[in-house]
Amino acid sequence: MTIGVVCCRVLESEIRALTRHAPESFRIEMMEWGLHAKPDRLLAAVCERIRSIEVEVDAVVLGYGRCQAMDRLPAFSVPVFRPPGEDCIGVLLGQQRYEDELMKEAGTWFLTPGWAELGMEFVFSELQLERMAERGVDPLKLARRMLENYTRALLIDTGVGLTADLRRKAREIAEAFNLRLETAEGSVSRLQDCLDRARQ
Repeated sequence: MTIGVVCCRVLESEIRALTRHAPESFRIEMMEWGLHAKPDRLLAAVCERIRSIEVEVDAVVLGYGRCQAMDRLPAFSVPVFRPPGEDCIGVLLGQQRYEDELMKEAGTWFLTPGWAELGMEFVFSELQLERMAERGVDPLKLARRMLENYTRALLIDTGVGLTADLRRKAREIAEAFNLRLETAEGSVSRLQDCLDRARQ
């Protein structure tokens, strides 16, 4: 049996940890990060990637939440499984916990290990500030203004390798915006469940 995995690069560590010692054969397709900011482009890119592998696999697992696009997937010749959650935060933290943390502190900037790995590049992309420097605008200064009402950064520990380097990068992001850094226990269980359903 071969399972295709079409995954956002932000969830690469979690997917590779789950598939590393599994008995099945996997065809892992990593997609560029940040596509969620343009849902139509994300949907088109994911559909194209699934179509490119569907004749070679028995099922496809998506390493994505809903991301404003995945509930619009068309039918394919193989079953496609997606974990529950509005986005990768909901996938790793659980949607209810995600919402509870926002209710607890609305000014929360969430960091998965993958987002922490990208560092400030992720922040600028998420706030759509990547091209500000080309216009003579300091993206960090503008980002600080946009996040001035945020109070904490919540780093999600998925249990698959939150290294000292990732913690350092998360701390740098938090300090850049004067945020209190906290860690929350996440889980790869929703991704694991997708893989299990694909096996069945």
